[in-house]
Amino acid sequence: MRILEISECFPNKFKPVTGEFILQHAKALSEFCSLTMLVPLRLMPPRELFKVNPFRFIRNIYKWYRNIYETKNISEGNLEVVYLPYFSLPKPYFDRLNEKMTEVFFYNGFKKFAESFNPDIIYCNWINPWSNISYRLSREFRKPFVIDHHEDIPTLKKLNPDNYREQLNKFENADKIIVHSTLNKTELENENLKLKEVKIIYLGQNFNITQSRKVFNYDEPRIVCVSHLYEPRKNIDVLIKAFDNLNKNLPSKLTIAGDGSLKSSYEELSASLPSGSSISFRGSLSQDEIGNLLDESDIFVLPSYPEAFGIVLIEAIAKGLPVVTCRGNGGGEELLKLGYPVILAEPGSSENLSGKISGLVNDREKMDLMSVTGKNIARRYFSWKINAEETYGFLKTTLDEFYGKNKCAE
Repeated sequence: MRILEISECFPNKFKPVTGEFILQHAKALSEFCSLTMLVPLRLMPPRELFKVNPFRFIRNIYKWYRNIYETKNISEGNLEVVYLPYFSLPKPYFDRLNEKMTEVFFYNGFKKFAESFNPDIIYCNWINPWSNISYRLSREFRKPFVIDHHEDIPTLKKLNPDNYREQLNKFENADKIIVHSTLNKTELENENLKLKEVKIIYLGQNFNITQSRKVFNYDEPRIVCVSHLYEPRKNIDVLIKAFDNLNKNLPSKLTIAGDGSLKSSYEELSASLPSGSSISFRGSLSQDEIGNLLDESDIFVLPSYPEAFGIVLIEAIAKGLPVVTCRGNGGGEELLKLGYPVILAEPGSSENLSGKISGLVNDREKMDLMSVTGKNIARRYFSWKINAEETYGFLKTTLDEFYGKNKCAE
């Protein structure tokens, strides 16, 4: 089977961690088939580079330009990664116009590449902005089209308040849809779309599952959060306020790993609070550094809402950390469904979140249970090998059904 997979979320030299999970998925899937990843590489500096300081601005732009143009294609076994540069106007303000531009100016480049590869199936991650081009390619070459859905519907509606229905209708173009949690599937099916099959396939995680028993520091627990700092829905301010409440009665430490345009405002908030000296921001970390940070921590907290899944939840339980997240999030709800006693706080409530963390620290038996159970669940359900096997099987069935139907129609 020859698969053409399109995903803009993929590591490059400027952002080597972004889309790491798509890279791991691609590597694992390529063990079963010939896979070409077509990665649109956006030639537009991200907004966080535009600083007031002109010297920093020039340095940042130069670094971005150099890294983007030094990003090279990858060929490794059955996996080929091809970066296709493109230009678009600032996101999300011109998303609709950008989508039209990509179809007008870049479709022929995608078509030419698809002709040279001659795939059996077109597979697109996310619906924006490349699902329309992917769908056109699939129909032009008479190939089945699969969408891998990573977004949560509430965020999709918030980002596209005037045309979210137009965005959702793109799912109807897919011959099959892959989602990663029961919540993702339910949200999608509740939109009354004319969908074909929607399949839940769990993502994997990048760390070796810790074998030794986790030893917790109950006297001064080390709380950790790993998240990008670009979107308010990540609720890092809620976590900081919750930690400040917690720290009044229980001396503890909070480490926040991740970077983004909101980082400076979160640092200012931390500095204004009595617990500020116990909060550290580590910035963007490599996978090895994230693994070491999780090993050194006692509790993982992901306060974002809404959240489609959050692979970092699985990475945390693989390291034996008890997990606290928000009610209604895809990852947390899925872990609960699988038998993991996840702690679910009310979204947006710092008081509730601090109470949940405090209650967990005071229940040593539960922390030990969560540590053991989490590692077992990560081992059983969340590996890239399992993800690849199930994805390959699903795509093969899709291919067989597609050509069977077409043969009957002839």
